[in-house]
Amino acid sequence: MNLIFKLAEAAKVFLQSGRGLTSLLKKGVSIASTQLLHNCKRYIPEVNTILDVGANRGQFALSAQYFYPNAGIHSFEPIPAVYSALKQNTRHMPGIHTYNFALGSSNGTLDFYANHYSHASSALHVSSLQQQLLPQTAEADQISVPVKCMDDLLPGLPVKHPVLLKLDVQGFEKEVLKGAVHCLGQIDYLLFETSFVQMYDGEPLFDEMHNYVKELGFEFIAPVGFLQTDELQILQMDLLYKRKQ
Repeated sequence: MNLIFKLAEAAKVFLQSGRGLTSLLKKGVSIASTQLLHNCKRYIPEVNTILDVGANRGQFALSAQYFYPNAGIHSFEPIPAVYSALKQNTRHMPGIHTYNFALGSSNGTLDFYANHYSHASSALHVSSLQQQLLPQTAEADQISVPVKCMDDLLPGLPVKHPVLLKLDVQGFEKEVLKGAVHCLGQIDYLLFETSFVQMYDGEPLFDEMHNYVKELGFEFIAPVGFLQTDELQILQMDLLYKRKQ
């Protein structure tokens, strides 16, 4: 019954977004990203540049191209094997540009946990709580990946406003923002995932992240997505902010 309910919800999401049920069959298409961007579109009618940090296999970028077809999308994914899938899934999309490195608060290399469940990969170690709630995230390989600061990167990218910075880096969002403090004036909208419980060792939780981005000059618009347990406990939420005028 739970599977039937999930399939019905997936069909509802795609029909509401206008993508159609046949889109579910396309490689790299994501129900979660479609729902997330469908919700964002209600608050942001136009985006011309998207910085997709934590791109995974391109799920967000492919959905973003549907909702914002004129946007130039820059997708960052540090894990070589996952990056190969990202390249493959977006190879026919000239508006999507891909980069095989992480973003953080410094330039150099970064110890990184390539989780066997790739969506949970992070520079931070998966917490015991997450392993208990989501057993598929329990195993990871520690690797070294290149890392760059957005402050050094953004001046070399073709940026056209409005600009959306999307962060899905599993507890490492604050470190990415620390490396972008001088260029955040060019960011019009900020979308990131934050946790209400410790999903990764040492990650800043909702209150800390909310207050930090307010100090950086952003104001809260709305929650646009969430992850919850079968008992309806909200573990993580996707939050949308805009730069204060």
